[in-house]
Amino acid sequence: MNTERMLVAGLQAGFAGDTDRWAVNRGGFDGESSRLDNGEEIYHDEWFANRAGGGQELVRVGDKTYTRVYAGGAVSEERLSGLGTTRKEVISFLKKFILNYGDEIRLHSNFGPSAEGDWEYAYKILESQEDISMTTGKETIYYKDELVFQHNFILCPVD
Repeated sequence: MNTERMLVAGLQAGFAGDTDRWAVNRGGFDGESSRLDNGEEIYHDEWFANRAGGGQELVRVGDKTYTRVYAGGAVSEERLSGLGTTRKEVISFLKKFILNYGDEIRLHSNFGPSAEGDWEYAYKILESQEDISMTTGKETIYYKDELVFQHNFILCPVD
């Protein structure tokens, strides 16, 4: 399995799936964590967020290690309520996309926009720096044509 596939598998099992999640304290900051470890391949995610915040995923496959850092979140509950939705519905839509399209999003290529009813998801590459093997991307979710969620990502090797 390559590092990209492990990023997909770990995110699908952890944040979007039913892998155990637990509280973590990192340098005095409380957050959550998930892990997928099959002995030879490891995925580890730590996030510090509720409505907005960020986190870091680490993947090791063989002698290759990658990190993907992310930050962002949802607009305010008041804004969501005014649109007729909730943060829980936004996150449910996000998890659905992670489970259905995990190998096409949050990596090195554009995806969408893809609409389902009042919802729209897109992932756009903002910059690709081949000399460093670094990709910067932006994930957005719109509800009734209004931005309700955004995450920015940086994906690069650790070497």
